[in-house]
Amino acid sequence: MLKNILFVFVLVWSVQIAGQGEDVTSDLTRQLDELLTNKKAVTELAGLQVVLIKDGKRQFEFAGGMAHQSEDNQITPLTIDHKVRVASISKFVMALGFMTLVEEGKVDLDEDVSKYLGFNLRNPNYPKAKITASQLLSHTSSIRDAGVYFLEHGQSFKDFFFPSKYYKDGAHFASGSSGKNEAPGEFFTYSNLNFGILAGIIEMVTGERFDVFMDKTVFKPLGLNISFNGCQFSNKGHQYIATLYRRGMWGETWDPDGPWKAQVDDTERTCYYGGPKVSSDKVHMLRELDGYEAGSNPTLFSPQGGLRASAKDLSDLIMLLVSEKDLSAGESKAVLSHKTIKQMLTPVWQHQSDKDNGHTGGEADIDDISSMGLKRAYGLSTHIINLKDWRMSEEDSVWYGHMAAAYGLLGQLWFNPDTNDGIVILLTGMGDNPYKPERTTPMAEIEAQVLRIALDGLSRL
Repeated sequence: MLKNILFVFVLVWSVQIAGQGEDVTSDLTRQLDELLTNKKAVTELAGLQVVLIKDGKRQFEFAGGMAHQSEDNQITPLTIDHKVRVASISKFVMALGFMTLVEEGKVDLDEDVSKYLGFNLRNPNYPKAKITASQLLSHTSSIRDAGVYFLEHGQSFKDFFFPSKYYKDGAHFASGSSGKNEAPGEFFTYSNLNFGILAGIIEMVTGERFDVFMDKTVFKPLGLNISFNGCQFSNKGHQYIATLYRRGMWGETWDPDGPWKAQVDDTERTCYYGGPKVSSDKVHMLRELDGYEAGSNPTLFSPQGGLRASAKDLSDLIMLLVSEKDLSAGESKAVLSHKTIKQMLTPVWQHQSDKDNGHTGGEADIDDISSMGLKRAYGLSTHIINLKDWRMSEEDSVWYGHMAAAYGLLGQLWFNPDTNDGIVILLTGMGDNPYKPERTTPMAEIEAQVLRIALDGLSRL
Protein backbone atom coordinates (compact mmCIF):
# COMPACT_ATOMS: atom_id res chain seq x y z
CA MET A 1 0.00 0.00 0.00
CA LEU A 2 1.00 3.59 -0.57
CA LYS A 3 0.97 4.14 3.17
CA ASN A 4 3.77 1.58 3.56
CA ILE A 5 5.86 2.73 0.62
CA LEU A 6 5.40 6.50 1.00
CA PHE A 7 8.27 8.14 -0.75
CA VAL A 8 10.06 10.38 1.70
CA PHE A 9 12.22 13.16 0.44
CA VAL A 10 14.34 15.02 2.90
CA LEU A 11 15.91 18.36 2.17
CA VAL A 12 18.27 19.61 4.80
CA TRP A 13 20.27 22.77 4.88
CA SER A 14 22.60 23.45 7.74
CA VAL A 15 25.41 25.76 8.68
CA GLN A 16 28.51 24.18 10.16
CA ILE A 17 29.24 25.70 13.52
CA ALA A 18 31.97 25.25 16.09
CA GLY A 19 32.35 22.15 18.20
CA GLN A 20 29.89 19.33 17.61
CA GLY A 21 27.39 21.41 15.59
CA GLU A 22 27.71 19.32 12.45
CA ASP A 23 26.95 16.15 14.42
CA VAL A 24 23.96 17.87 16.02
CA THR A 25 22.38 18.71 12.66
CA SER A 26 22.92 15.15 11.47
CA ASP A 27 21.33 13.79 14.63
CA LEU A 28 18.37 16.17 14.32
CA THR A 29 17.87 15.12 10.72
CA ARG A 30 17.90 11.46 11.70
CA GLN A 31 15.34 11.96 14.47
CA LEU A 32 12.95 13.95 12.29
CA ASP A 33 13.34 11.50 9.43
CA GLU A 34 12.39 8.68 11.78
CA LEU A 35 9.16 10.52 12.60
CA LEU A 36 8.37 10.85 8.91
CA THR A 37 9.08 7.21 8.11
CA ASN A 38 6.73 6.32 10.97
CA LYS A 39 9.37 4.50 12.97
CA LYS A 40 9.03 6.69 16.04
CA ALA A 41 5.97 8.93 15.54
CA VAL A 42 2.79 8.35 17.52
CA THR A 43 0.85 9.51 14.46
CA GLU A 44 1.74 9.11 10.79
CA LEU A 45 2.76 12.34 9.04
CA ALA A 46 2.25 13.43 5.44
CA GLY A 47 4.96 16.07 5.65
CA LEU A 48 7.09 18.07 8.06
CA GLN A 49 9.01 21.36 8.04
CA VAL A 50 11.24 22.42 10.94
CA VAL A 51 13.49 25.47 11.29
CA LEU A 52 15.64 26.34 14.31
CA ILE A 53 17.08 29.78 15.07
CA LYS A 54 20.00 30.14 17.46
CA ASP A 55 21.27 33.52 18.64
CA GLY A 56 19.19 35.27 15.99
CA LYS A 57 20.49 33.18 13.08
CA ARG A 58 18.93 30.28 11.21
CA GLN A 59 21.03 27.25 12.08
CA PHE A 60 18.96 24.26 10.98
CA GLU A 61 16.33 23.49 8.35
CA PHE A 62 14.49 20.27 7.62
CA ALA A 63 11.74 19.32 5.20
CA GLY A 64 10.45 15.90 4.26
CA GLY A 65 7.40 14.02 3.10
CA MET A 66 5.09 15.08 0.32
CA ALA A 67 3.88 18.42 -0.91
CA HIS A 68 1.31 16.82 -3.18
CA GLN A 69 0.08 13.41 -4.28
CA SER A 70 -1.51 13.17 -7.72
CA GLU A 71 -4.45 10.95 -8.63
CA ASP A 72 -2.01 8.40 -10.05
CA ASN A 73 -0.01 8.46 -6.80
CA GLN A 74 2.90 10.53 -8.10
CA ILE A 75 4.58 12.40 -5.25
CA THR A 76 5.83 15.98 -5.27
CA PRO A 77 8.41 16.11 -2.45
CA LEU A 78 7.94 18.72 0.27
CA THR A 79 10.80 21.23 0.43
CA ILE A 80 11.67 23.87 3.00
CA ASP A 81 10.35 26.54 0.61
CA HIS A 82 6.87 25.08 0.09
CA LYS A 83 4.16 27.36 1.43
CA VAL A 84 1.20 25.92 3.33
CA ARG A 85 -1.91 27.30 4.94
CA VAL A 86 -0.48 27.92 8.41
CA ALA A 87 -3.84 28.17 10.20
CA SER A 88 -3.83 30.13 13.47
CA ILE A 89 -0.20 31.19 13.24
CA SER A 90 -1.86 33.67 10.85
CA LYS A 91 -3.32 35.46 13.89
CA PHE A 92 0.09 36.46 15.20
CA VAL A 93 1.23 37.65 11.77
CA MET A 94 -2.05 39.49 11.15
CA ALA A 95 -1.58 41.37 14.44
CA LEU A 96 1.70 42.83 13.18
CA GLY A 97 -0.29 44.55 10.45
CA PHE A 98 -3.02 45.66 12.83
CA MET A 99 -0.50 47.20 15.20
CA THR A 100 0.82 49.48 12.45
CA LEU A 101 -2.52 51.29 12.69
CA VAL A 102 -2.06 51.60 16.44
CA GLU A 103 1.42 53.06 15.99
CA GLU A 104 0.07 55.55 13.46
CA GLY A 105 -2.62 56.65 15.89
CA LYS A 106 -5.42 55.48 13.60
CA VAL A 107 -6.67 52.90 16.10
CA ASP A 108 -6.77 53.08 19.89
CA LEU A 109 -6.48 49.65 21.52
CA ASP A 110 -8.79 50.69 24.36
CA GLU A 111 -11.44 52.48 22.30
CA ASP A 112 -14.89 51.04 21.63
CA VAL A 113 -14.43 49.24 18.29
CA SER A 114 -17.88 50.44 17.22
CA LYS A 115 -16.13 53.72 16.41
CA TYR A 116 -14.19 51.99 13.62
CA LEU A 117 -16.62 49.34 12.38
CA GLY A 118 -19.44 51.61 11.29
CA PHE A 119 -21.99 49.79 13.46
CA ASN A 120 -22.58 49.38 17.17
CA LEU A 121 -20.98 46.18 18.43
CA ARG A 122 -22.21 45.26 21.90
CA ASN A 123 -22.70 41.99 23.71
CA PRO A 124 -26.46 42.15 24.43
CA ASN A 125 -25.87 40.27 27.67
CA TYR A 126 -23.45 42.99 28.85
CA PRO A 127 -24.81 46.07 27.02
CA LYS A 128 -22.91 48.65 29.06
CA ALA A 129 -19.46 47.11 28.45
CA LYS A 130 -17.55 48.30 25.40
CA ILE A 131 -15.59 45.84 23.28
CA THR A 132 -12.04 46.95 22.49
CA ALA A 133 -9.29 45.93 20.07
CA SER A 134 -7.12 44.89 23.01
CA GLN A 135 -9.85 42.48 24.10
CA LEU A 136 -10.23 41.08 20.57
CA LEU A 137 -6.48 40.49 20.25
CA SER A 138 -6.31 38.79 23.66
CA HIS A 139 -9.49 36.69 23.28
CA THR A 140 -11.18 38.43 26.21
CA SER A 141 -13.85 40.22 24.13
CA SER A 142 -16.80 37.94 25.01
CA ILE A 143 -17.15 37.13 21.27
CA ARG A 144 -17.74 33.44 20.53
CA ASP A 145 -17.37 31.39 17.33
CA ALA A 146 -20.62 29.45 17.78
CA GLY A 147 -19.59 27.01 15.06
CA VAL A 148 -19.20 29.55 12.25
CA TYR A 149 -16.85 32.52 11.99
CA PHE A 150 -16.47 33.20 8.25
CA LEU A 151 -18.85 34.07 5.44
CA GLU A 152 -18.67 33.54 1.70
CA HIS A 153 -18.38 36.29 -0.89
CA GLY A 154 -21.56 38.31 -1.19
CA GLN A 155 -22.66 37.87 2.42
CA SER A 156 -22.73 40.54 5.11
CA PHE A 157 -20.39 40.46 8.09
CA LYS A 158 -22.96 42.23 10.28
CA ASP A 159 -25.13 39.12 10.17
CA PHE A 160 -23.05 37.58 12.94
CA PHE A 161 -24.09 40.28 15.38
CA PHE A 162 -27.69 41.19 14.55
CA PRO A 163 -30.75 38.93 14.11
CA SER A 164 -30.26 37.12 10.80
CA LYS A 165 -29.31 33.73 9.39
CA TYR A 166 -25.92 33.71 11.15
CA TYR A 167 -26.92 35.40 14.39
CA LYS A 168 -27.81 32.00 15.86
CA ASP A 169 -29.95 33.50 18.64
CA GLY A 170 -27.03 35.54 19.91
CA ALA A 171 -24.65 32.58 20.24
CA HIS A 172 -21.72 34.71 19.05
CA PHE A 173 -21.85 36.50 22.41
CA ALA A 174 -20.96 35.04 25.81
CA SER A 175 -24.06 34.83 27.95
CA GLY A 176 -22.63 34.21 31.41
CA SER A 177 -25.22 31.45 31.80
CA SER A 178 -22.59 29.25 33.46
CA GLY A 179 -22.53 31.65 36.37
CA LYS A 180 -19.09 33.01 35.43
CA ASN A 181 -18.44 36.65 34.67
CA GLU A 182 -17.79 36.53 30.93
CA ALA A 183 -18.17 40.25 30.30
CA PRO A 184 -15.74 41.93 27.87
CA GLY A 185 -12.29 42.11 29.45
CA GLU A 186 -13.08 39.58 32.19
CA PHE A 187 -12.84 36.10 30.68
CA PHE A 188 -10.55 34.34 28.16
CA THR A 189 -12.11 32.13 25.50
CA TYR A 190 -10.24 31.53 22.26
CA SER A 191 -12.36 32.80 19.36
CA ASN A 192 -11.56 32.99 15.65
CA LEU A 193 -14.32 35.53 15.04
CA ASN A 194 -12.31 38.11 16.99
CA PHE A 195 -9.97 38.31 14.03
CA GLY A 196 -12.74 38.81 11.51
CA ILE A 197 -13.71 41.88 13.54
CA LEU A 198 -10.09 43.08 13.64
CA ALA A 199 -9.87 42.66 9.86
CA GLY A 200 -13.08 44.69 9.63
CA ILE A 201 -11.43 47.50 11.59
CA ILE A 202 -8.45 47.39 9.21
CA GLU A 203 -10.71 47.62 6.17
CA MET A 204 -12.90 50.40 7.54
CA VAL A 205 -9.94 52.51 8.73
CA THR A 206 -7.82 52.09 5.59
CA GLY A 207 -10.43 51.51 2.89
CA GLU A 208 -8.36 48.55 1.67
CA ARG A 209 -9.28 44.88 1.41
CA PHE A 210 -7.61 42.92 4.21
CA ASP A 211 -5.29 40.77 2.06
CA VAL A 212 -4.16 43.80 0.05
CA PHE A 213 -3.45 45.76 3.23
CA MET A 214 -1.26 42.98 4.66
CA ASP A 215 0.72 42.61 1.43
CA LYS A 216 1.26 46.36 1.10
CA THR A 217 1.87 47.24 4.76
CA VAL A 218 3.79 44.25 6.13
CA PHE A 219 4.86 41.59 3.67
CA LYS A 220 6.35 43.64 0.84
CA PRO A 221 8.16 46.16 3.10
CA LEU A 222 9.73 43.27 5.02
CA GLY A 223 10.60 41.32 1.88
CA LEU A 224 8.36 38.39 2.90
CA ASN A 225 6.97 36.40 -0.03
CA ILE A 226 3.82 35.30 1.81
CA SER A 227 0.12 36.18 1.50
CA PHE A 228 -3.43 35.72 2.80
CA ASN A 229 -4.54 35.42 -0.84
CA GLY A 230 -4.74 31.68 -1.48
CA CYS A 231 -4.08 32.15 -5.19
CA GLN A 232 -1.13 34.52 -4.95
CA PHE A 233 1.25 31.76 -5.96
CA SER A 234 -1.09 29.66 -8.11
CA ASN A 235 0.93 29.97 -11.30
CA LYS A 236 3.77 28.16 -9.51
CA GLY A 237 1.54 25.12 -8.87
CA HIS A 238 2.67 22.50 -6.37
CA GLN A 239 6.26 23.61 -6.67
CA TYR A 240 5.23 26.49 -4.39
CA ILE A 241 2.07 25.55 -2.47
CA ALA A 242 1.80 22.27 -0.57
CA THR A 243 -1.48 20.48 -0.04
CA LEU A 244 -2.62 19.68 3.50
CA TYR A 245 -3.76 16.09 4.07
CA ARG A 246 -5.31 13.66 6.49
CA ARG A 247 -6.35 10.01 6.28
CA GLY A 248 -10.09 10.39 6.59
CA MET A 249 -12.82 12.79 5.63
CA TRP A 250 -13.69 16.17 7.11
CA GLY A 251 -14.51 16.68 10.74
CA GLU A 252 -13.65 13.98 13.22
CA THR A 253 -13.83 11.00 10.88
CA TRP A 254 -10.46 9.26 10.55
CA ASP A 255 -9.40 6.24 8.51
CA PRO A 256 -5.76 5.34 9.30
CA ASP A 257 -5.79 2.53 6.71
CA GLY A 258 -7.38 4.64 4.00
CA PRO A 259 -5.81 6.94 1.39
CA TRP A 260 -4.56 10.44 2.00
CA LYS A 261 -7.37 12.94 1.49
CA ALA A 262 -6.55 16.49 0.42
CA GLN A 263 -8.01 19.04 2.85
CA VAL A 264 -6.99 22.36 1.29
CA ASP A 265 -4.87 23.70 -1.63
CA ASP A 266 -5.29 20.66 -3.83
CA THR A 267 -5.21 20.61 -7.66
CA GLU A 268 -8.08 23.08 -7.55
CA ARG A 269 -8.40 25.71 -4.85
CA THR A 270 -10.41 28.78 -3.94
CA CYS A 271 -8.68 32.12 -3.40
CA TYR A 272 -11.15 33.15 -0.70
CA TYR A 273 -14.32 31.87 0.96
CA GLY A 274 -17.02 31.37 -1.64
CA GLY A 275 -14.71 32.14 -4.55
CA PRO A 276 -14.54 30.16 -7.80
CA LYS A 277 -12.38 27.05 -7.99
CA VAL A 278 -9.06 27.85 -9.62
CA SER A 279 -6.50 25.49 -11.11
CA SER A 280 -3.37 25.33 -8.97
CA ASP A 281 -1.14 26.17 -11.94
CA LYS A 282 -3.00 29.22 -13.25
CA VAL A 283 -3.17 32.85 -12.18
CA HIS A 284 -6.50 34.21 -10.99
CA MET A 285 -6.74 38.01 -10.85
CA LEU A 286 -9.83 38.25 -8.56
CA ARG A 287 -11.64 40.57 -10.97
CA GLU A 288 -14.96 39.54 -9.42
CA LEU A 289 -13.86 41.43 -6.28
CA ASP A 290 -13.18 44.72 -8.07
CA GLY A 291 -16.36 46.19 -6.58
CA TYR A 292 -15.75 44.83 -3.08
CA GLU A 293 -16.87 47.27 -0.36
CA ALA A 294 -14.33 47.57 2.46
CA GLY A 295 -15.70 46.22 5.73
CA SER A 296 -18.62 44.35 4.16
CA ASN A 297 -17.10 40.89 4.68
CA PRO A 298 -13.58 41.05 6.18
CA THR A 299 -13.59 37.27 6.79
CA LEU A 300 -13.18 36.56 3.04
CA PHE A 301 -9.43 35.95 3.21
CA SER A 302 -9.45 34.14 6.53
CA PRO A 303 -7.61 36.62 8.79
CA GLN A 304 -7.74 34.01 11.56
CA GLY A 305 -6.01 31.26 9.57
CA GLY A 306 -5.53 31.84 5.83
CA LEU A 307 -1.87 32.87 5.58
CA ARG A 308 0.23 30.85 3.12
CA ALA A 309 3.84 30.67 4.24
CA SER A 310 6.66 28.17 4.67
CA ALA A 311 8.50 27.41 7.89
CA LYS A 312 11.47 29.23 6.36
CA ASP A 313 9.31 32.31 5.68
CA LEU A 314 8.13 32.30 9.27
CA SER A 315 11.69 31.92 10.53
CA ASP A 316 12.61 35.05 8.52
CA LEU A 317 9.92 36.85 10.51
CA ILE A 318 11.25 35.51 13.82
CA MET A 319 14.76 36.69 12.97
CA LEU A 320 13.35 40.16 12.42
CA LEU A 321 11.48 40.03 15.72
CA VAL A 322 14.54 39.04 17.76
CA SER A 323 16.96 41.37 15.96
CA GLU A 324 18.27 44.54 17.55
CA LYS A 325 16.69 46.67 14.84
CA ASP A 326 13.09 47.72 14.39
CA LEU A 327 11.06 45.77 11.81
CA SER A 328 12.24 47.70 8.77
CA ALA A 329 13.07 47.16 5.12
CA GLY A 330 16.43 48.76 4.35
CA GLU A 331 16.21 52.51 4.71
CA SER A 332 12.40 52.61 4.60
CA LYS A 333 10.14 53.40 7.52
CA ALA A 334 10.00 50.74 10.21
CA VAL A 335 6.90 48.58 10.07
CA LEU A 336 6.83 48.25 13.86
CA SER A 337 9.00 49.55 16.67
CA HIS A 338 10.47 47.37 19.39
CA LYS A 339 8.24 49.23 21.84
CA THR A 340 5.18 47.94 19.99
CA ILE A 341 6.55 44.40 19.77
CA LYS A 342 7.15 44.47 23.53
CA GLN A 343 3.57 45.64 24.00
CA MET A 344 2.34 42.63 22.01
CA LEU A 345 4.35 40.30 24.25
CA THR A 346 3.06 41.79 27.50
CA PRO A 347 0.31 39.65 29.08
CA VAL A 348 -3.18 41.08 28.78
CA TRP A 349 -4.75 37.96 30.28
CA GLN A 350 -3.31 35.41 32.70
CA HIS A 351 -5.15 32.44 34.08
CA GLN A 352 -6.12 32.68 37.71
CA SER A 353 -7.45 29.36 38.94
CA ASP A 354 -8.95 30.91 42.06
CA LYS A 355 -11.08 33.22 39.89
CA ASP A 356 -11.75 30.75 37.03
CA ASN A 357 -11.22 33.59 34.57
CA GLY A 358 -10.79 31.65 31.35
CA HIS A 359 -10.93 28.43 29.36
CA THR A 360 -7.33 27.22 29.15
CA GLY A 361 -8.01 24.42 26.65
CA GLY A 362 -8.02 26.66 23.60
CA GLU A 363 -10.43 25.43 20.92
CA ALA A 364 -10.89 22.09 22.67
CA ASP A 365 -14.25 21.34 24.20
CA ILE A 366 -14.53 22.73 27.71
CA ASP A 367 -15.00 19.16 29.01
CA ASP A 368 -11.71 17.97 27.41
CA ILE A 369 -9.63 17.85 30.57
CA SER A 370 -6.54 16.63 28.70
CA SER A 371 -6.24 19.98 26.89
CA MET A 372 -6.52 22.15 29.97
CA GLY A 373 -3.45 24.27 30.65
CA LEU A 374 -2.59 24.68 26.97
CA LYS A 375 -3.19 28.43 27.20
CA ARG A 376 -2.33 30.18 30.46
CA ALA A 377 -1.32 33.66 29.29
CA TYR A 378 -1.97 35.87 26.26
CA GLY A 379 -0.66 39.18 25.06
CA LEU A 380 -1.89 40.95 21.93
CA SER A 381 -2.47 37.96 19.64
CA THR A 382 0.55 36.36 21.30
CA HIS A 383 0.44 33.03 23.08
CA ILE A 384 2.83 33.11 26.04
CA ILE A 385 4.06 29.75 27.30
CA ASN A 386 6.27 28.54 30.10
CA LEU A 387 7.70 25.17 29.11
CA LYS A 388 7.77 24.22 32.79
CA ASP A 389 3.96 24.46 32.88
CA TRP A 390 3.84 22.07 29.92
CA ARG A 391 6.14 19.61 31.71
CA MET A 392 8.77 20.11 29.00
CA SER A 393 11.36 21.84 31.18
CA GLU A 394 12.42 21.54 34.79
CA GLU A 395 13.10 25.26 34.93
CA ASP A 396 11.10 28.32 33.89
CA SER A 397 11.49 28.89 30.15
CA VAL A 398 9.16 31.51 28.65
CA TRP A 399 8.49 31.63 24.91
CA TYR A 400 6.19 33.73 22.72
CA GLY A 401 4.34 32.99 19.51
CA HIS A 402 1.37 30.96 18.38
CA MET A 403 0.06 27.45 17.72
CA ALA A 404 -2.06 26.25 14.80
CA ALA A 405 -4.45 23.39 14.00
CA ALA A 406 -6.71 23.18 10.94
CA TYR A 407 -7.21 21.28 7.68
CA GLY A 408 -4.75 18.56 8.66
CA LEU A 409 -2.02 20.96 9.80
CA LEU A 410 -0.49 21.28 13.24
CA GLY A 411 1.93 24.17 13.64
CA GLN A 412 4.02 26.03 16.18
CA LEU A 413 5.91 29.32 16.01
CA TRP A 414 7.94 30.25 19.10
CA PHE A 415 10.67 32.71 19.90
CA ASN A 416 12.57 33.71 23.02
CA PRO A 417 13.64 37.38 22.97
CA ASP A 418 15.99 36.81 25.92
CA THR A 419 18.09 34.27 24.02
CA ASN A 420 17.17 35.29 20.44
CA ASP A 421 16.24 31.68 19.71
CA GLY A 422 13.28 30.52 17.65
CA ILE A 423 11.41 27.42 16.50
CA VAL A 424 9.02 26.87 13.61
CA ILE A 425 7.27 23.52 13.19
CA LEU A 426 4.71 22.70 10.49
CA LEU A 427 3.18 19.21 10.31
CA THR A 428 1.26 19.08 7.04
CA GLY A 429 -0.95 16.02 7.49
CA MET A 430 -2.02 13.39 10.02
CA GLY A 431 -2.64 9.71 9.45
CA ASP A 432 -4.87 9.44 12.51
CA ASN A 433 -6.45 11.65 15.14
CA PRO A 434 -3.41 13.39 16.68
CA TYR A 435 -5.22 13.85 19.99
CA LYS A 436 -6.02 10.16 20.41
CA PRO A 437 -2.69 8.91 21.84
CA GLU A 438 -2.14 9.41 25.55
CA ARG A 439 -0.64 12.85 26.11
CA THR A 440 2.25 13.98 28.26
CA THR A 441 1.45 17.68 27.71
CA PRO A 442 -1.74 19.65 26.93
CA MET A 443 -0.88 19.60 23.19
CA ALA A 444 -1.21 16.68 20.78
CA GLU A 445 1.50 14.12 21.50
CA ILE A 446 2.98 14.31 17.99
CA GLU A 447 3.44 18.07 18.48
CA ALA A 448 5.18 17.43 21.78
CA GLN A 449 7.45 14.86 20.11
CA VAL A 450 8.68 17.30 17.50
CA LEU A 451 8.97 20.19 19.96
CA ARG A 452 11.12 18.08 22.29
CA ILE A 453 13.46 17.25 19.41
CA ALA A 454 13.63 20.92 18.45
CA LEU A 455 14.33 22.12 21.99
CA ASP A 456 17.00 19.47 22.52
CA GLY A 457 18.58 20.44 19.21
CA LEU A 458 18.65 24.11 20.15
CA SER A 459 20.35 23.30 23.46
CA ARG A 460 23.13 21.49 21.57
CA LEU A 461 23.64 23.84 18.63
